[in-house]
Amino acid sequence: MKHFLRGFGLLSLFFLPFSLWAQLPPNQPEQDCFNALPVCQDIYFQPNSYEGRGEETDEINGAFSCMLLGERNSVWYIFKIETGGQLCFTISPVDSTDDYDWALYNLTFASCAQIATNPALEVACNWSYNAGCAGETGPNGRTDCPGQFEPCITVNAGDTYVLNVSNFTSSNAGYTLDFTQSSAVLFDDIPPDVTGISSFCHGVSVEFSENILCSSVDPTDFAFSGPDGPYTISAVRSQNCDNGGGFDRTFDLVVDPPIQQAGTYTLSLVGFISDFCGNGANPYTNGIFMPLPPTAAINDLSPQCLDGNLFGFGYTGASTVQLYRWDFGDGTQSVQPSPIHTYETADTFDVQQIIIDVNNCPDTATTTIIVQDKPLADFFVPPAVCQSDSLPIFNFTTAPNATLNQLTWRMSDGTVSNDFEFSHAFQYPGTFQVFLEAFNDLGCRDTVSRFVQVYPQADISFIPEDNVCAGEIATLVNTSTIEPLFGDQIVDWSWDMGDGTTYGPEVNVSHQYDSGGHWPVTLYVETNKGCLDSAVMDQIIYQPPPPDIIADPVCLGDIAYLQAYPEPGGMTRWYQLETDTVPFYQGPNYNTPPVVYEQIYWVEVLSEQGCVSQRVPLSANYHPSANGFIVVSDSVVEFPNPVVQFNLAGATDSLAYTWNFGDETYSYDATPAHEYAYPNIYTVRLGIRDPYGCIYEFEEQVEVKNLTGFHIPSAFSPNADGWNDEWYLSHRLIQNFRVVIYNRFGREVFTSDNPDFRWDGTGKDAQPAPQGVYVYKVEAVDNLGNPVAEAGTLTLIR
Repeated sequence: MKHFLRGFGLLSLFFLPFSLWAQLPPNQPEQDCFNALPVCQDIYFQPNSYEGRGEETDEINGAFSCMLLGERNSVWYIFKIETGGQLCFTISPVDSTDDYDWALYNLTFASCAQIATNPALEVACNWSYNAGCAGETGPNGRTDCPGQFEPCITVNAGDTYVLNVSNFTSSNAGYTLDFTQSSAVLFDDIPPDVTGISSFCHGVSVEFSENILCSSVDPTDFAFSGPDGPYTISAVRSQNCDNGGGFDRTFDLVVDPPIQQAGTYTLSLVGFISDFCGNGANPYTNGIFMPLPPTAAINDLSPQCLDGNLFGFGYTGASTVQLYRWDFGDGTQSVQPSPIHTYETADTFDVQQIIIDVNNCPDTATTTIIVQDKPLADFFVPPAVCQSDSLPIFNFTTAPNATLNQLTWRMSDGTVSNDFEFSHAFQYPGTFQVFLEAFNDLGCRDTVSRFVQVYPQADISFIPEDNVCAGEIATLVNTSTIEPLFGDQIVDWSWDMGDGTTYGPEVNVSHQYDSGGHWPVTLYVETNKGCLDSAVMDQIIYQPPPPDIIADPVCLGDIAYLQAYPEPGGMTRWYQLETDTVPFYQGPNYNTPPVVYEQIYWVEVLSEQGCVSQRVPLSANYHPSANGFIVVSDSVVEFPNPVVQFNLAGATDSLAYTWNFGDETYSYDATPAHEYAYPNIYTVRLGIRDPYGCIYEFEEQVEVKNLTGFHIPSAFSPNADGWNDEWYLSHRLIQNFRVVIYNRFGREVFTSDNPDFRWDGTGKDAQPAPQGVYVYKVEAVDNLGNPVAEAGTLTLIR
């Protein structure tokens, strides 16, 4: 009974009370062709208009239809001609001012989708403006209002038509659709028949003699039986119904469970299935031969590592296959029966096998392939390194989705290591390969290699000089070489002499050591590839030990007996001053002249090798009462006021003084002042008699200079300690002054035209000048117009 009511529901539309009608909302199913309302009566009354154009808005193509703008506020009707003749109908608006349009299409051998592309399907159409006749329109053969009426249409039994009715004025009022003038019979009262069944790969395809309402068909309307049953129909499918249509003629029945053997099976129609007008289909039972369906099957494959993976796929089923298609899950396919495939990325892939057997039936099987991640071996090394320098290796190896298990480093010099952090020094120059092999805990492997150029280091050597004494010049000869493997050459040398002195860039050096010993000399060499290396050798400097000194104290004016004993085989040499170059006496014992003031002698030892010891002072001791010395206000004075103040310091009380100023003038004062008349170097002598009755004589020199004399210091130390931080000249009454200071390479480092200049040791580049010996040149004009020039060396001490 449920099928009867479902099929005949539309027959009762005309009889519904008016209160049940309301304006239809837009996009109703019957506003699309494939959901057209079946015509099962001669007169249809629609009191309210449809709104919109349905889901398929472009079903009518205005390019070749009279409905130039396509359908508007439309509804579709479908009917099958039962008896041929003239098809006539009239659309009568409820509101006579409404303008309804219509188009009629023959779908006997076509589908709804073809209406928009095939102009031949449209058999009648009217889109005229409502100019009277109460707005009526249609193919009814009327001659009044000819623009709105079309001729009736000759139709044949079995033809199927669809009608589109559109409300151009978009009013709410509806219309009456009247087919009573037709001589043809439109609506069906004949039950549909099953006209044929055929097998398809998963069931049975059923074809009916006419369109069947989709809503009247469900799986329980059919019974299926045969070998290995029982069976049920699990689903009913049709192209039009599955796409949302309201009717179709052919339905596919899916059999469950799938058929497992070929044989003859029985299909029966057991439920109520109806056509457009509610006519139930006639009962049907028939046998059908069903071939064995195909069975897709894939061989099992174990996981593989990404690196070198090679999967061989194959069909393991029993069906006779005529066509294969493989989808490997990575965007690639194959039609080979047993393809071999390599994956480019690590992942889990769903592989699908589709087979088509000799009956053109497909089947599908799937399997999962696991491609395991390989480790990503990666490291960085500098492109070049110097021989014997440690090559830094930065390891960037990772193990995505796994754990890094093992690393193996191989150097092309034969070195192998399994350390995760690794560095290496190549002992020979050349081009070497660094190779890394990495494994993760899945057993997957990756490799990478880099090339490194190893530049040669220089073969550093030098020859110290033999038999060099302290104070002598030792010349060290550089014998370093380099193998020009990559165009290598030595470009820089520097020396550290072991006593705080450095030289560079010099190939060979000469250096004076002031004391003996084994001095560690370091030679630093740099190549044009930036390779640095050094070598250390001892420069042996010979120097005997100073003599053992014995001095007997004497009274002032007595002879002092001084003793200075050398090492065996040596000779003691005596000097008046530390800076003297010629000894005044040789031998271990020396009797001094009468000691009139404290006299310091300097002694040294000349060894058998001809080397000289450190020079040490030796004092002639005297009575404490006679240990004074002459103090002068200035040992160097200049004109125009060459006055010197004299004094005796450090002596015992004296009873008498006798001063001889060296210019044949005398004084008996204790602290006389004397003015010299001429420039010269004067020896000033003082004779005193102390309370002990001892006569002592002292002397001192005074230099009286002309008006333009200079006092030039020989050294200074610009180290900001507040003592001797600047180099400058003492002068008197000069003009046209200029001083220039040169380094040992002859380059100017300082100049000034100011006589009161101060040099703080900074070069012209505003950088501190290095420690060492510099040359100065001073030029000036004195007050008499005479040129004055001085030149010499000064020592800058850091």
